[in-house]
Amino acid sequence: MSRGLGDVYKRQAQEVYEQAQAFAKELEDKTVEVTLKTGKDGRSFGSVSPKEIAEAAKKQFGYELDKKKMHLPEPIRSLGTYNVPIRLHQKVTAEIKVHVSEK
Repeated sequence: MSRGLGDVYKRQAQEVYEQAQAFAKELEDKTVEVTLKTGKDGRSFGSVSPKEIAEAAKKQFGYELDKKKMHLPEPIRSLGTYNVPIRLHQKVTAEIKVHVSEK
């Protein structure tokens, strides 16, 4: 009897893994737009953190991204496009593009 239960758990784990892979593929095609306040000389005021990225992704695409799963060595402090890795599953890490423009 427990063998049947093990199969159910394996199938569920496989489904979760496949959903994470599909979501990773979907994220690759998206670019999250975030603005950063800058001065006359182009220097930025403040930075973009995983929290802002998660909020922007939710507002723009309806995605619930866990800011704690984003791997940003340090907050983004300049304009441009960045690839931000996000761990969706223990075996699946995706990259989401973040475009930081002037406010």
